Amino acid sequence: MTMIGKIEALKSLIDGSSRILILTGAGISTDSGLPDFRSDNGFWKNNKPIYFNDFVRDLNARKLSWKRNIELNLLLKKISPNSGHDLVREILDISENNFLVTQNIDGLHQKSGVSENRMIEIHGNATKAKCLECKKEFSLKLFHDAVNDDRDIPNCDACNSLVKVGTISFGQPMNVEDMEHATYLAEKCSLLIVLGSSLVVQPVASLPMISIEKNSKLVIINRDPTPYDNDANLVINAEINDVANDLKAI
Repeated sequence: MTMIGKIEALKSLIDGSSRILILTGAGISTDSGLPDFRSDNGFWKNNKPIYFNDFVRDLNARKLSWKRNIELNLLLKKISPNSGHDLVREILDISENNFLVTQNIDGLHQKSGVSENRMIEIHGNATKAKCLECKKEFSLKLFHDAVNDDRDIPNCDACNSLVKVGTISFGQPMNVEDMEHATYLAEKCSLLIVLGSSLVVQPVASLPMISIEKNSKLVIINRDPTPYDNDANLVINAEINDVANDLKAI
């Protein structure tokens, strides 16, 4: 099938679906200037992960975690959503039944205009801080200022527990309710569209098979092959920005 044929098939699948679930991964943000964390030039190639238990037990690990978050947010403030993010928002706007699950922590979907009640950030959000105990949310500035001024990192003002960047760290349990909700959406959708995910990071990588087993159609748009390509109704190996722009043109 030609690329034009694939774009037309994608439009037909979107137009003919009553309940669409979109799953986005790092590949949707690379065109905004954010490297894939696991790519050859990605963050984890040059930085040793800080495991959750180390963050809890070790003050130096906590300081390093916040310093890294400061660097990441300096980058995030410079970048903007791209056509891929716009496409996600436009599909969500088609119907209140459509929903987004993202593996990304960059907050670009919100910047593009997606409401937080229409999405699940399955790995959290690096632009927020959250108490580990009572889950109260905080602005990052309080903690960034403390680190930059070499002051004590404040605890939660509600329960005095540790506050951490609002992402899921290595070794940290995922939010059970978020994963249960994502699984429910995968079971109920008539079309699952994967945008920019390698589909190898569990447990999110299980969502396509869950949807397939419930007779959902599957579309995968990713630069590189994924383990689910043979199960998909449509696979487009291309830049998401290009696909989004081509889709708008027809």
